[in-house]
Amino acid sequence: MNKIVLIAIFLAIGLYGNELYKKYGSFFMQDSSNQSGFTEKCITQDGKVIYGNVPHGVTCNKIEPIEGSLTVVRSEPVSRKENKESNFRCDGRTHCSQMTSCEEAIFFLRNCPGVKMDGNHDGVPCEQQWCN
Repeated sequence: MNKIVLIAIFLAIGLYGNELYKKYGSFFMQDSSNQSGFTEKCITQDGKVIYGNVPHGVTCNKIEPIEGSLTVVRSEPVSRKENKESNFRCDGRTHCSQMTSCEEAIFFLRNCPGVKMDGNHDGVPCEQQWCN
């Protein structure tokens, strides 16, 4: 009897997972042509480009699809030494729980779009987990 119940539970989980897969696609694979996971970019009236979630109150004058790979570039100049020594790269992670150090969190906050690591907007990410 216990085996029948377990089989029924696994069958139900499998069917539910299949429905999620049909609805949302694979959570474990992403399109290799766009590593960021974003499919559209918002271009504002003043020429700013926003990838991912558009902040409340921002109006997009133009929305364009992102084709090919997305390269994230800092707005301020980076010395060659700093760029070569960085072991981090933007890979879609956005939360402190996905980081492994304060240095990594700082890199993501400064360089990657759509991160959610600085709740009080003071420029210091992950103050409770890594950068305290």
